[in-house]
Amino acid sequence: MGSNKNLYTILAWALLPPIGSLIFLFVGKDDPDVKYNAAEATIIHGAALVVYIVLWVLALVTNGVLGVLILLWWVVWFVIWLIGLIMALQANGARVNYPVLGPLAATYVPMVESWAK
Repeated sequence: MGSNKNLYTILAWALLPPIGSLIFLFVGKDDPDVKYNAAEATIIHGAALVVYIVLWVLALVTNGVLGVLILLWWVVWFVIWLIGLIMALQANGARVNYPVLGPLAATYVPMVESWAK
């Protein structure tokens, strides 16, 4: 798996967030670095998905008045995804320490990692 470690780390961040992150959480369960990166990506993209759903419900309740927030959130989520992808490319298979959101997600990473045993 050593040669695929870098690829798995990149795909955990790049492939259909957060579904791709969950896939690589289980595919890379034998490598602690891949498992950590996939767990961190799952948490960060999962939280972004929850925010999107909340904004979507708010837009429905306000008859679309807050719909512009959904568009703004897509831009923010794209930036989060792009930063994660760039950091995964630079990590070369090692653990990605995502800025700002990484320390917040770090408390939940062991719980998510335990899903893939």
